[in-house]
Amino acid sequence: MLSLSSFNMRKAFTLIELIIVILIISLVGFMVFSEVVKHEQKADVLDPTTLPSALRKAFSDSENNIEFFCIAKSTDCYVAKGAEIIPYEGAIRLGNNLEVYKVDDNNRLVKVDEFGRVKDEKITLRYTLYTNGSNTQIVLANDEGIYYLPSYLGEPQKVESLDEAQALWIKEEYDLTDRGNYY
Repeated sequence: MLSLSSFNMRKAFTLIELIIVILIISLVGFMVFSEVVKHEQKADVLDPTTLPSALRKAFSDSENNIEFFCIAKSTDCYVAKGAEIIPYEGAIRLGNNLEVYKVDDNNRLVKVDEFGRVKDEKITLRYTLYTNGSNTQIVLANDEGIYYLPSYLGEPQKVESLDEAQALWIKEEYDLTDRGNYY
């Protein structure tokens, strides 16, 4: 038979048990919150896969088209909102040796060498977000890969080759023009 004194001693956790539980909960909480912060910081970096979403997030309050352009090998970037041109303040990681491609009238992928000039510098990238939710359709290539950025539907995606990007571009163009043909 248990005595009354031994019964009272096992009624609560010991101090060591409480400290261990608090440490485990703190460690799990730290790991979860550090991943959330890391994910939020990563989402704010402007790279070829986050270009549309990062710009939409940064300029969600704008009622005008947003013109994003870069000079100096895509290291200095600016945003034109109406007549106002402001430097882009977010983190930019567009990669080394950035090349921009578009499809011409003959459905051939062609490299765009220059989009104009600003401050006697060649514009190396020009990207527009329109108020209707669409944006410039382009293919970006850098040392890290090739990226297809659709005009309206879908998310930017990394592709294996320029031919694959061209096929996606042409497929989207025909998908958009043939929307009413099945009726």
